[in-house]
Amino acid sequence: MTVPGDFLNQEMGLALLVGSFVGLLAYFALSRLIGRGRLSKKKSAAERQFRNVYSIMDEGRRQSLIRYYMEKYECGREDAMRRAVEERQRDAKRW
Repeated sequence: MTVPGDFLNQEMGLALLVGSFVGLLAYFALSRLIGRGRLSKKKSAAERQFRNVYSIMDEGRRQSLIRYYMEKYECGREDAMRRAVEERQRDAKRW
């Protein structure tokens, strides 16, 4: 014979278990969706290196420098960043 209080405790326990399971599923589904969005925004190695070398500059000056190298060498954005870093490294070794 079950006491009404025991039945209520069993229902409550089952509800908490199911709720926890559904919550975990939702958490993992959302984390995977958010993770995919981050992968598409991943910076290239040339851009990361460019931002590290020219980190003291503000964003406007960095973009201006990229445009300058694009026009100077008539190349794309990635190549311009790579050339800017190479030129900076040559200058640093010279002194």
